Amino acid sequence: MKTETKLEGKSMKIEPFVVGMTGLSGAGKTFYVDALKDKFGKNITVVGFDDYYKPLEMQHIDEFGEANYDLPSALYSDKFYQDLMQLIEYHPVTLKKYQFEHYDAPEVIETLSPAPILLVEGLFVMEFHPVDALLNYRVFIDCDTDLCYHRRLKRDIAERNIPEARSVHQWEHHVMPAYNQFIFPHKERCDIVIWNEGTADHNIDVISKAIMEQAHPSVIEALLS
Repeated sequence: MKTETKLEGKSMKIEPFVVGMTGLSGAGKTFYVDALKDKFGKNITVVGFDDYYKPLEMQHIDEFGEANYDLPSALYSDKFYQDLMQLIEYHPVTLKKYQFEHYDAPEVIETLSPAPILLVEGLFVMEFHPVDALLNYRVFIDCDTDLCYHRRLKRDIAERNIPEARSVHQWEHHVMPAYNQFIFPHKERCDIVIWNEGTADHNIDVISKAIMEQAHPSVIEALLS
Protein backbone atom coordinates (compact mmCIF):
# COMPACT_ATOMS: atom_id res chain seq x y z
CA MET A 1 0.00 0.00 0.00
CA LYS A 2 1.30 3.43 -0.93
CA THR A 3 1.92 5.51 2.16
CA GLU A 4 4.49 7.92 0.83
CA THR A 5 4.82 10.18 -2.16
CA LYS A 6 7.84 11.79 -3.78
CA LEU A 7 8.17 15.54 -3.51
CA GLU A 8 11.25 17.36 -4.84
CA GLY A 9 13.26 14.17 -4.69
CA LYS A 10 12.26 13.32 -1.10
CA SER A 11 9.84 10.77 0.30
CA MET A 12 6.98 12.38 2.16
CA LYS A 13 4.27 10.69 4.16
CA ILE A 14 0.81 11.55 2.88
CA GLU A 15 -1.12 13.76 5.28
CA PRO A 16 -4.76 13.28 4.22
CA PHE A 17 -7.11 16.18 3.67
CA VAL A 18 -10.21 15.55 5.80
CA VAL A 19 -13.56 16.80 4.50
CA GLY A 20 -16.58 16.75 6.80
CA MET A 21 -20.11 16.67 5.39
CA THR A 22 -23.42 17.03 7.20
CA GLY A 23 -27.02 18.14 6.67
CA LEU A 24 -30.60 17.16 7.36
CA SER A 25 -31.58 13.55 6.72
CA GLY A 26 -32.75 13.39 3.09
CA ALA A 27 -30.91 16.56 2.05
CA GLY A 28 -28.80 14.68 -0.48
CA LYS A 29 -25.53 13.90 1.28
CA THR A 30 -25.28 10.57 -0.55
CA PHE A 31 -25.69 12.38 -3.89
CA TYR A 32 -22.65 14.54 -3.10
CA VAL A 33 -20.69 11.65 -1.64
CA ASP A 34 -21.16 9.79 -4.93
CA ALA A 35 -20.22 12.90 -6.94
CA LEU A 36 -16.97 13.29 -4.99
CA LYS A 37 -16.20 9.59 -5.41
CA ASP A 38 -16.69 9.99 -9.16
CA LYS A 39 -14.37 13.00 -9.14
CA PHE A 40 -11.50 11.57 -7.09
CA GLY A 41 -11.84 7.80 -7.55
CA LYS A 42 -9.22 5.80 -5.62
CA ASN A 43 -7.87 9.01 -4.08
CA ILE A 44 -10.86 9.40 -1.75
CA THR A 45 -12.17 7.18 1.06
CA VAL A 46 -15.62 7.75 2.55
CA VAL A 47 -15.97 7.26 6.30
CA GLY A 48 -19.68 7.13 7.13
CA PHE A 49 -20.82 7.82 10.70
CA ASP A 50 -23.97 5.77 9.93
CA ASP A 51 -21.86 2.62 10.10
CA TYR A 52 -21.23 3.20 13.81
CA TYR A 53 -24.74 2.97 15.27
CA LYS A 54 -25.11 1.07 18.53
CA PRO A 55 -27.52 -1.91 18.59
CA LEU A 56 -31.19 -1.44 19.42
CA GLU A 57 -30.81 -2.53 23.04
CA MET A 58 -28.39 0.36 23.66
CA GLN A 59 -30.60 3.09 22.18
CA HIS A 60 -32.59 5.68 24.12
CA ILE A 61 -36.32 4.87 24.17
CA ASP A 62 -38.65 7.86 23.90
CA GLU A 63 -41.89 8.40 25.81
CA PHE A 64 -43.81 6.60 23.06
CA GLY A 65 -41.67 3.46 23.35
CA GLU A 66 -39.69 4.12 20.15
CA ALA A 67 -35.92 3.95 19.92
CA ASN A 68 -34.36 7.32 19.12
CA TYR A 69 -31.45 6.90 16.71
CA ASP A 70 -31.20 10.67 16.14
CA LEU A 71 -29.01 11.47 19.10
CA PRO A 72 -25.21 11.74 19.21
CA SER A 73 -25.27 9.09 21.94
CA ALA A 74 -26.79 6.61 19.45
CA LEU A 75 -23.41 6.03 17.83
CA TYR A 76 -20.04 4.63 18.85
CA SER A 77 -18.38 8.04 18.62
CA ASP A 78 -15.12 6.94 20.24
CA LYS A 79 -14.72 4.03 17.81
CA PHE A 80 -15.47 6.36 14.91
CA TYR A 81 -12.76 8.75 16.10
CA GLN A 82 -10.25 5.94 16.60
CA ASP A 83 -10.87 4.57 13.10
CA LEU A 84 -10.58 8.02 11.57
CA MET A 85 -7.26 8.52 13.33
CA GLN A 86 -6.02 5.20 11.95
CA LEU A 87 -6.96 6.30 8.43
CA ILE A 88 -5.25 9.65 8.92
CA GLU A 89 -2.12 7.73 9.96
CA TYR A 90 -2.54 5.77 6.72
CA HIS A 91 -3.58 2.46 8.25
CA PRO A 92 -6.63 0.49 7.01
CA VAL A 93 -9.57 -0.16 9.33
CA THR A 94 -12.16 -2.93 9.39
CA LEU A 95 -15.72 -2.35 10.50
CA LYS A 96 -19.08 -4.10 10.65
CA LYS A 97 -21.60 -2.05 8.68
CA TYR A 98 -24.80 -1.12 10.49
CA GLN A 99 -27.91 -2.74 8.94
CA PHE A 100 -30.52 -0.29 10.31
CA GLU A 101 -33.69 -2.32 11.02
CA HIS A 102 -32.72 -5.32 8.89
CA TYR A 103 -31.97 -7.31 12.02
CA ASP A 104 -31.86 -10.66 10.21
CA ALA A 105 -29.53 -9.46 7.48
CA PRO A 106 -26.13 -11.15 7.27
CA GLU A 107 -23.16 -9.27 8.66
CA VAL A 108 -21.33 -7.05 6.21
CA ILE A 109 -17.66 -6.54 7.06
CA GLU A 110 -15.89 -3.75 5.20
CA THR A 111 -12.25 -2.71 5.10
CA LEU A 112 -11.60 0.98 4.57
CA SER A 113 -8.27 1.81 2.98
CA PRO A 114 -6.51 5.12 3.61
CA ALA A 115 -6.48 7.72 0.83
CA PRO A 116 -5.18 11.26 0.26
CA ILE A 117 -8.73 12.58 0.79
CA LEU A 118 -10.95 11.34 3.61
CA LEU A 119 -14.64 12.25 3.34
CA VAL A 120 -16.24 12.05 6.79
CA GLU A 121 -20.01 12.00 6.33
CA GLY A 122 -22.89 11.86 8.79
CA LEU A 123 -25.40 13.75 10.88
CA PHE A 124 -23.19 14.43 13.89
CA VAL A 125 -19.65 14.67 12.47
CA MET A 126 -19.40 18.32 13.53
CA GLU A 127 -21.20 17.85 16.83
CA PHE A 128 -18.62 15.33 18.08
CA HIS A 129 -15.78 17.69 18.96
CA PRO A 130 -12.79 15.31 18.63
CA VAL A 131 -13.85 14.46 15.06
CA ASP A 132 -14.72 18.07 14.23
CA ALA A 133 -11.23 19.12 15.29
CA LEU A 134 -9.75 16.81 12.62
CA LEU A 135 -11.70 18.37 9.74
CA ASN A 136 -9.86 20.53 7.25
CA TYR A 137 -12.98 21.55 5.30
CA ARG A 138 -16.66 21.50 6.22
CA VAL A 139 -19.59 21.01 3.84
CA PHE A 140 -23.25 21.58 4.73
CA ILE A 141 -25.88 20.11 2.39
CA ASP A 142 -29.12 22.11 2.51
CA CYS A 143 -32.45 21.33 0.91
CA ASP A 144 -36.18 22.06 1.15
CA THR A 145 -37.43 20.44 4.37
CA ASP A 146 -40.57 18.96 2.81
CA LEU A 147 -38.51 17.37 0.06
CA CYS A 148 -36.14 15.92 2.69
CA TYR A 149 -39.13 14.47 4.54
CA HIS A 150 -40.55 12.73 1.48
CA ARG A 151 -37.13 11.42 0.44
CA ARG A 152 -36.55 9.96 3.88
CA LEU A 153 -40.03 8.44 4.09
CA LYS A 154 -39.57 6.73 0.74
CA ARG A 155 -36.10 5.45 1.71
CA ASP A 156 -37.22 4.20 5.12
CA ILE A 157 -40.04 2.13 3.64
CA ALA A 158 -38.22 0.83 0.55
CA GLU A 159 -34.68 0.31 1.87
CA ARG A 160 -34.77 0.16 5.66
CA ASN A 161 -37.83 -1.95 6.36
CA ILE A 162 -39.36 0.80 8.53
CA PRO A 163 -43.17 1.08 8.61
CA GLU A 164 -44.59 4.41 7.44
CA ALA A 165 -46.12 5.32 10.82
CA ARG A 166 -42.79 4.79 12.58
CA SER A 167 -40.92 6.82 9.96
CA VAL A 168 -43.35 9.72 10.39
CA HIS A 169 -43.00 9.50 14.17
CA GLN A 170 -39.21 9.52 13.92
CA TRP A 171 -39.27 12.56 11.66
CA GLU A 172 -41.50 14.58 13.96
CA HIS A 173 -40.09 13.52 17.34
CA HIS A 174 -36.47 12.59 16.58
CA VAL A 175 -35.15 13.82 13.22
CA MET A 176 -36.23 17.47 13.27
CA PRO A 177 -35.48 18.08 16.97
CA ALA A 178 -32.00 16.58 16.47
CA TYR A 179 -31.45 18.66 13.33
CA ASN A 180 -32.38 21.87 15.13
CA GLN A 181 -30.21 21.08 18.16
CA PHE A 182 -27.18 19.22 16.82
CA ILE A 183 -26.83 19.87 13.08
CA PHE A 184 -28.23 23.23 11.97
CA PRO A 185 -26.12 25.21 14.50
CA HIS A 186 -22.98 24.14 12.60
CA LYS A 187 -24.22 25.52 9.27
CA GLU A 188 -22.63 28.94 9.69
CA ARG A 189 -19.27 27.34 10.55
CA CYS A 190 -19.06 25.43 7.28
CA ASP A 191 -16.74 26.43 4.46
CA ILE A 192 -19.46 25.83 1.88
CA VAL A 193 -23.25 25.56 2.17
CA ILE A 194 -24.73 23.71 -0.79
CA TRP A 195 -28.38 24.13 -1.74
CA ASN A 196 -29.01 20.72 -3.27
CA GLU A 197 -30.80 21.64 -6.46
CA GLY A 198 -29.75 20.65 -9.96
CA THR A 199 -26.38 19.18 -10.89
CA ALA A 200 -23.43 18.95 -8.54
CA ASP A 201 -20.79 20.07 -11.03
CA HIS A 202 -20.20 23.63 -9.84
CA ASN A 203 -20.12 22.73 -6.15
CA ILE A 204 -17.79 19.79 -6.76
CA ASP A 205 -15.48 22.18 -8.60
CA VAL A 206 -15.53 24.57 -5.62
CA ILE A 207 -14.66 21.76 -3.20
CA SER A 208 -11.96 20.43 -5.53
CA LYS A 209 -10.39 23.89 -5.82
CA ALA A 210 -10.37 24.22 -2.02
CA ILE A 211 -8.62 20.86 -1.69
CA MET A 212 -5.97 21.82 -4.23
CA GLU A 213 -5.39 25.16 -2.48
CA GLN A 214 -5.43 23.97 1.13
CA ALA A 215 -4.22 20.37 1.22
CA HIS A 216 -0.75 19.31 2.32
CA PRO A 217 1.72 19.11 -0.60
CA SER A 218 1.82 15.32 -0.24
CA VAL A 219 -1.91 15.20 -1.07
CA ILE A 220 -1.49 17.40 -4.13
CA GLU A 221 1.38 15.24 -5.34
CA ALA A 222 -0.68 12.09 -4.88
CA LEU A 223 -3.65 13.57 -6.76
CA LEU A 224 -1.45 14.63 -9.66
CA SER A 225 0.56 11.42 -9.89
